[in-house]
Amino acid sequence: MRTKLIFLLFFCCLSDLITAQLSAEKRLRDYVDSFIRDKHLEGVFFSLKLVSLETGETVFEYNPELKMVPASIQKVITTGIGFVNLGEEYTFKTSVFYDGTVGADSVLNGNLYISGGGDPSLGSTNFPETVPETVFNKIACGIKNAGISRISGVIVAEDSYFDGFHSVSETVHPSWEWEDMGSYYGAGVHGLNFCENAFTVKISCKEPDKIAVSSAYPFSEVVMPDVISDIKVIHRDSLPCVTSFSSPIDHRYLIRGEAPEGKEIGVECALQNPSGVFVFWLRNYLRSAGIAVDNRVDFVSGSERYLLTEIMSPSYGEIAKFTNYTSNNLFADAVFKNIAKMGSGEALFSKSAANMTDLLKSINLNTRNIRIVDGSGLSRHNLITAGFMCEYLRRIKQIIPDFHLFLPSPGTGKSTLRYFMSSYSNKSSKERIFLKSGSMTGVMNYAGYVVGKNGDTVCVAIMMNNFICKTRDLRPKIERLVYLISEL
Repeated sequence: MRTKLIFLLFFCCLSDLITAQLSAEKRLRDYVDSFIRDKHLEGVFFSLKLVSLETGETVFEYNPELKMVPASIQKVITTGIGFVNLGEEYTFKTSVFYDGTVGADSVLNGNLYISGGGDPSLGSTNFPETVPETVFNKIACGIKNAGISRISGVIVAEDSYFDGFHSVSETVHPSWEWEDMGSYYGAGVHGLNFCENAFTVKISCKEPDKIAVSSAYPFSEVVMPDVISDIKVIHRDSLPCVTSFSSPIDHRYLIRGEAPEGKEIGVECALQNPSGVFVFWLRNYLRSAGIAVDNRVDFVSGSERYLLTEIMSPSYGEIAKFTNYTSNNLFADAVFKNIAKMGSGEALFSKSAANMTDLLKSINLNTRNIRIVDGSGLSRHNLITAGFMCEYLRRIKQIIPDFHLFLPSPGTGKSTLRYFMSSYSNKSSKERIFLKSGSMTGVMNYAGYVVGKNGDTVCVAIMMNNFICKTRDLRPKIERLVYLISEL
């Protein structure tokens, strides 16, 4: 009798679980059916794929083979392949050399060389070991330890790490849009980066006819960029709408848009000459540390060099996490190019893209229906499918079991998902969601992993292209979709 009772209870529990699972799947299916009929999605490309991580079986799909612009979910591919080819403990390296001779008077009759190794974190304030003062102090200590108190020559910034045999640096992809290249998120990737290749122009509109342009670190009045202001002053209660335009080969900046009267706004711009700004501030720091720099140019480079010190980046694991959490384009493209550099030595975007495609093939992924041109996803020439993204997510998780931990969860501070699903109070559901977002005008995508209530992990790719409504009209609907997936 007891055995029968236990069996009956087990059967009832199993039946309830099956009913709940079927109910969750029906809610998801019904929601997608209503979602694709939404007025905001009329004429919009929408693609969805859910794949079981454990079995590889398709849980749900809708138009999974549409070729779509991925935007920043491209970084999931870049950072994952980075783990495979660089390793979690890999570090970027910036080397400091000198040439010439050090006299008995502690004067270096030669030059100082800062040889960039493509480190995107150099000078970043997001890591304690990379802030400018820490970097400059390490260089100053290396100089003093070599018995040098004065440098007769110049400080030379070597910025050609990614350029190979090419005489002109390729810092941005040719297909990046004009309105992106002048903004902080469109900063190009250099061999010697500094302060995430970004700076802030502060615009004060205290009087309609007077617009003051000032600047924050790493610039100052001494090294102020050539800024042209074309700001229209609007009502003080309005929101600012300002864009910075510039080019990697022209270091002038056009700041155009509308700003509220009486307010001060900050416009984050791309730093087009990071190596030059690095040298300026390093020279100032060395002088304040008691190391004179004469800046004489009568020394000829090419003589034997001597290593003073090396500046190492945070580990690749930290860089990958920061890249995905903050969706930093510079970091992603530095990784993208460095993977190719470490392989064939060629790190132009075209060579890096071909290299990335080959590496995806090497882990048994079919790349026939995708096109990769950069590592950040800033180019609209990138094309992938939700089906490919789920195949990739499943494969990379097999190779890097903890890869989901390098993607943010809803509500994570200092991440692009900080406010995602903020209206949902179920904390346990959010903790089972690991997603990278990707957005640009007319594009909203999410890719990653969701652990269902039953403990099974689902690889998720949600992609929307070519919508013209406000993102605020669509995001709550996507949040609901993700929530229903977490209920499976």
